[in-house]
Amino acid sequence: MKFNIIKDQQTSYHIVHSVNSHEAERYAGMELQKYIYLAANTLIPVFSDKCMQRSKEIVLGDARKNCYKSLLKDKSSEAYLIKEDLQNIYITGNSPRAILYGVYKFLELFIGFRCYAKDCEKYDTLNDLAIEEGFTYIGDFSFEYREAYFTDAFNGDFAAKNMLNSNLADLSNKHGNKVKWFNFHHSFSDLINPFEYFDTHPEYFSLIDGKRVKIHTELCLSNKDVFNLCLDKLRTWIINNPECDIFSVAQDEWMGHFTKMACECENCKKIDEENNSQSGSIITFVNKLATALQEEFPNKLIHTFAYQYSRKTPTKVIPHKNIIVRLCNIECSWSKSIEESAANNPEGRDGLFLNDLKNWSKISNHLYIWDYAVNFRNYLLPFPNLRTMAKNIELYRKMNVKGILMQGNFSYGGKGYLDELKSYLISRLLRDDTEPLNDLIKDFCDHYYGVSSSNYIIDYINMWEDEIYDKTLWLYDDADSELFSDELIEKGTKLLQLAYVNATNAIYKERIEKLMLGMDYAYIVRLPLEAQNRNELIDKFYEKIKKHHITEIMERTSLEFSINVMKNSRYAKERPNWYSLYYIMK
Repeated sequence: MKFNIIKDQQTSYHIVHSVNSHEAERYAGMELQKYIYLAANTLIPVFSDKCMQRSKEIVLGDARKNCYKSLLKDKSSEAYLIKEDLQNIYITGNSPRAILYGVYKFLELFIGFRCYAKDCEKYDTLNDLAIEEGFTYIGDFSFEYREAYFTDAFNGDFAAKNMLNSNLADLSNKHGNKVKWFNFHHSFSDLINPFEYFDTHPEYFSLIDGKRVKIHTELCLSNKDVFNLCLDKLRTWIINNPECDIFSVAQDEWMGHFTKMACECENCKKIDEENNSQSGSIITFVNKLATALQEEFPNKLIHTFAYQYSRKTPTKVIPHKNIIVRLCNIECSWSKSIEESAANNPEGRDGLFLNDLKNWSKISNHLYIWDYAVNFRNYLLPFPNLRTMAKNIELYRKMNVKGILMQGNFSYGGKGYLDELKSYLISRLLRDDTEPLNDLIKDFCDHYYGVSSSNYIIDYINMWEDEIYDKTLWLYDDADSELFSDELIEKGTKLLQLAYVNATNAIYKERIEKLMLGMDYAYIVRLPLEAQNRNELIDKFYEKIKKHHITEIMERTSLEFSINVMKNSRYAKERPNWYSLYYIMK
């Protein structure tokens, strides 16, 4: 049996929140009212529970002293509940943010609401809105931290509507806030800066090949003074930033990804040898910090990396329960999923990573993943990793990973290959109620590019996904990689041109035109330097880029610099010392 919330665009329902509710709960009520009105042209009034009940109600949070929150007692802090009882509807959760998630899930279920991008939403057009008698839905997350590390996903409304609790997103009090980090990633040099301390205390820093090193260095983690300085600094960070949940004590990253940075002094080396990994001294050090601060700050988490030289799991030391170990897979290929690649070559890069993943999952209370989703050297080039990404996220869930950052094109003004689609897909794949990948892609393309153009876009996506499967895909590929050929670029261009001419409005055309920039770029940078119209094409490309407000097409490099590089070299490998270009900041 169904009960009508709205019948023929009429309703007797009210939305009710607690008189003392959090801002996010009140905002949830306004969002519920807004989108139901847009879908059904019917306004449901919003009141606090200070008002007496006068009709059927949609009850939010703890209003009316409802007891249904008890159904979530064994769930996470972000778990939420939607329940019908005696024709009243209850939407509650274990936190203000969870209540907001419950409202968005209700809208997804009952009016077909989707937020594909900050400038693209959809909802059904309704005359009636009904709910099944006894309807109950409990939502929760296997990943406690969910970050789509794309500029498009940093919009607070987009993040909240897609249930991302991203550190970098502009999630405010009305969204129920977010998982807040202090010093989001590499932090050793912030704890003890070599340019401040090295000249007087070289013993604080890495001993490498018998010499203390100032540049491309890490900390000497067995040094007692280093520990005390870090402890004092970390305590200060926590005291001065009480709103933050996670504090980073993590190895640095120097340009060029130098692998020989860890300290080789007698004491550090002994710890690492006992653990058969250079992660041994790191985990030992961070454990001591966590133990020293646990009583004073029991709810704060300390983050560290398992990255490059520290990626291998220690065999002896086990991370403290309040430590986040963030495992990074930068060495992997994205042609196939980690499991597929490992099955083909257990001793290859992906096979070794899978082994590390399994081992860290056995000993870590909070295992997080730092994964990657773009070509950092050429944002615009196709990086067809959608199938791989979906399979890898499912692997991480199976391995009891608790948090995922999927690093994409995060640069200001950066727009790359399918950034909007990837932001949306990641947000959906990190939820536990995920639809099949192909359905998600189809739904997105229908609404973001238009139904008349959608199939051409999907054919374009599938062409690159199919092509890469038996090849290699790296994070720093150039247009001369084995993936790209004149034939594929021509085929891709034609598919996008068909999508463009079939687009039914100017918004769809603009979005497809932006997507076409990738094929323009691939074609131009593959031209011989002596090609007659090469610079003219680059100038036209530059104007198109600016039209779409794109300021970066290569990580950490200004657009003007990148355009100059295009004019003076065919491929990145023809440039001397590409790292020096890669790290030029705008």
